[in-house]
Amino acid sequence: MSGERHAFPDRQVWPPVAREDSGGASTQPFPAVRSAPLPRSAPPPGPLEIPGTGRGDLPASPAPAGRPARTALRVTAAVLALAVAVAVPTWDGYLTYKDARPDDHVHTFAAGRTATFRHVSWQVAVEESDGLPGGRPLEPDRRWLRIRLTRTALDPEGVIRRGIPDVEVRHPDGRSWMAQITEDDVPLTAAEHRVGTPYHYDVLSLVPRALAREVSVCVRPSAVRMIENESFEDSMKRTARESELNDNVLCFRR
Repeated sequence: MSGERHAFPDRQVWPPVAREDSGGASTQPFPAVRSAPLPRSAPPPGPLEIPGTGRGDLPASPAPAGRPARTALRVTAAVLALAVAVAVPTWDGYLTYKDARPDDHVHTFAAGRTATFRHVSWQVAVEESDGLPGGRPLEPDRRWLRIRLTRTALDPEGVIRRGIPDVEVRHPDGRSWMAQITEDDVPLTAAEHRVGTPYHYDVLSLVPRALAREVSVCVRPSAVRMIENESFEDSMKRTARESELNDNVLCFRR
C-alpha cells in the first residue's frame, strides 16, 4: 500500500445490465400447461316436490304413536315402585315395634281399692295442692297432685319383682300427664325386703285444675325380676328366655 489513490470508472448497479449469454443457453419460457377446469360445487338440494301439491300442502309428519301413553305408564310404575320401597320397611318397622311393645292391657280399679298383680298388692292415695314447700306459686289453672303409691310383696316372688314402676296420670278423653317419683323407701336388696310389709313411693304430677278430680293414677309395674347374687350374663339369658312383656297398666280412679 503506497498510499496512492486509484480512480475506478462508474458502474451501473440497478437495474442490472443485461449480460451477454453464452451460446446454447435459452431464455424461452416453458409453455403453460392447460388443465381441465375444476367441477363446480353442486347447489344444496331443495325440498322434495311432490307432484300435484304445493309447498303449503305438504303432509305433516305423523307423531310417534303411543309415546304419551308409554310415558304415563313409566311414571306410574316409578311412583308405585317408590311407594312400595318406602312402605315395606315402614310396615316391617311397625310390626317390630308392635311385637316389642304391644297395646296396653289396662286394669281399672275404683277409688280406694287395692289391686293385686303378679305377687304384689298396690294402693293409691291422692292429695291435691296449690303449691309445694319452697316452690313458686302455680298458675291459677294448674294444680298439684301429691300421690302416695304403696306396694306390698305377698310372697318371695313379690320381693323379686321390686323394680321401679312407671306412673302417669290419665283422663278418660285420652290425655295424659307425666308423674315423677320423688322419693321412696323400698329396700334395694331382697334381704332387707320383708314379705307383707308396705313400702311407699311419693309421686308428683301437675294437671289442669278443672280436671284434677277426673283423672286416674295409672301404674305400670316393672316386669324385671331381681334375683339376688345373679350375674349380669345369667340375668340377660333368663330375661330373654322368660320374654315377659311390660304391657299391663293398673289405673286407679279418684
